[in-house]
Amino acid sequence: MPPIDDDNGFRKQRFTDVGGSDYTAIFRSEYPGQGLTDATSTVTDTFATEGTRFEYFLIGDADLTLRTMNAHGGRRGGVIGPRDDHVLFWLQQGRLEMHFADRSRVVEPGSPYIASASEAYRFASEDTVYNGVHISDAFLRKTAAELGYRMPDGPVLFDQQDERVARHGPLRRLLGEVSPTLMDDRVRGPMRTALNRRLATVVLDTFPLRDRGDDVPTASRLRDAIAFVEEHARDRPSVPAIAAAAGLSERGLQEVFARTLGVTPNGFLRDQRLDEVRRELLRGASPNSVLEVARKWRFTNPSRFAVAYRARHGEDPSATLRASTSQRSDGRSSWRIRRPVEYIEAHLDGPCSVADIAAAAGLRPRRLQQLFKEERGTTPTAFLRELRALRRAGGDWPDRRS
Repeated sequence: MPPIDDDNGFRKQRFTDVGGSDYTAIFRSEYPGQGLTDATSTVTDTFATEGTRFEYFLIGDADLTLRTMNAHGGRRGGVIGPRDDHVLFWLQQGRLEMHFADRSRVVEPGSPYIASASEAYRFASEDTVYNGVHISDAFLRKTAAELGYRMPDGPVLFDQQDERVARHGPLRRLLGEVSPTLMDDRVRGPMRTALNRRLATVVLDTFPLRDRGDDVPTASRLRDAIAFVEEHARDRPSVPAIAAAAGLSERGLQEVFARTLGVTPNGFLRDQRLDEVRRELLRGASPNSVLEVARKWRFTNPSRFAVAYRARHGEDPSATLRASTSQRSDGRSSWRIRRPVEYIEAHLDGPCSVADIAAAAGLRPRRLQQLFKEERGTTPTAFLRELRALRRAGGDWPDRRS
């Protein structure tokens, strides 16, 4: 293990089989718990099968580290004991089983997952690619105290993000903004601490804490605010009405939206209405009039609406309507996802991430996700899993709808 700098324990470290590292070095260095052994041992149920290829990278300080793992060619498992830090991650590829004392969870690509510092768990995985953030419990408690958040007297135990919150990717949005700076090993001291604090704040804002008595976590209030906007978008509710529905002050609502979603409540409401307009245009609900749909969602200025729609969705509303009405008469999806579908079908036997599919189709990953949701009612990774499962089962492939 390399020496730790004096700058709050800053370190930058890479473990890889190419460089000759033993996979067990990651486990023993970074996760308290049982050691790893081979799959045939009867001494312990932890293992790393022969032939596993991996690269594990971390950078950060004693308060927070960013982590990535790319492992393939074998199966891995282990028992991770109680730690000093909370482990937050999301899979880009693969499958991970986690078994806690009172529950089990299968984690697949998609929403972020958090494992609380005080909880031990057993894991098993194969062919996983993931990004993660480790936040020290002490730093998280300090950040909560600075924010005036009530914390439990005992261990800090998190629940998972509500789906309404997870859909908007608050942590990914912030990481996209700050991770280039945090990956720079020249950034130390107060600047790194300030960025760490922003990430810790978003975790506290979006993952509910258990064992706080009658106190309602900010994460639950954010969920209620998002739900109220989604359910009442057509009525254009006021900021005071949204705040009241969430049990927040107007200032508190403005602050939590800015921290987590990077937008004002009014901006979030506008985006929700623009998304609803898009859904209606894609369904062809009013095929003869874009303005008819716009007025339905309370957009009264046509030119401002067109500018806002183009900024939100990357195309004119008339282009969206044309794509809807140009779908084939048999109900199959438009040309826009033909290329991604073809790429997925051609790469069932190898790596096939959302980023790879999007690049092959000339789309941004977020846009790719939107198109699959709108036109197929699923995600690219779910569609990939379905085709792979069908291939293993020897069944017929679903209609490509392309």
